Amino acid sequence: MKQPFFYEPQHDRADIIKFFRSIGGHTPPHFHRCIELVYISDGAVECEIGGVQFLAKKDDITFTHKCAVHELVPAPAYDDYVLIIGQSYSDDFSSIFQKRTLPAHLADSAFNRTLRPYFDALGEACNRSGAGAELVQKGLVDVIVGSLLGHYERVPATATPALGTVVAVLNYIDDHFDEPITLESISASFGYNKYYFSRLFNRYVGENLNNYINTIRVRNLVARAQKEEDPRLASLVFECGFDSMTTFYRSFARCYNCPPSEVFKKHG
Repeated sequence: MKQPFFYEPQHDRADIIKFFRSIGGHTPPHFHRCIELVYISDGAVECEIGGVQFLAKKDDITFTHKCAVHELVPAPAYDDYVLIIGQSYSDDFSSIFQKRTLPAHLADSAFNRTLRPYFDALGEACNRSGAGAELVQKGLVDVIVGSLLGHYERVPATATPALGTVVAVLNYIDDHFDEPITLESISASFGYNKYYFSRLFNRYVGENLNNYINTIRVRNLVARAQKEEDPRLASLVFECGFDSMTTFYRSFARCYNCPPSEVFKKHG
């Protein structure tokens, strides 16, 4: 599969501390407003975060600042801890990252190992509930982030223009992808001149509005098709908001290197 990136809204909407251990698979390129830390507990993974490419190995940590596009590819396999910090839980340090942020690759493995017990404790705290558990979670997150800030030199942060507006637009697309959406209609809905809106969207998301909308339509179409025993492609195409089969096939080819029937069979 080719890899256009996409917005992942569920973390932003949940606005919680999310922590889990996993046997790392391929994480396709995506972004969200939450800060994300990944501790590599074993193996190695090829990473690209905010345009920076590197190989992360055992006891390395990756840092993804708000809205940075990130992708992880096993090299050939890895295990990890994943910490996603909702915005309301990052108030203590969010202002610190406005102009300068942590590097994407935190590679002092000896130092990182000293933080491993805090990651373990956080995993235990996230399995509990109640106000006390939330305070413990927030305290452990502050210790981990504060320790990283005290050890690693920060780098310039890339500004994100009109962040709130753009994310609102992306949420709107997620909710209305199956309806007709044009540059004129969506820019008017958000009170912008269409030319300014187009430049803003391209600058932030990295591709034009129509391509992004059709990528979201393709993703949703594939998800629906995977749930059906005998998916009817033409019906799904129009149900997911495409205005023609030609537009669908062109958009599908931007995302996949094989025909829809193979994708449905492969993932069904």
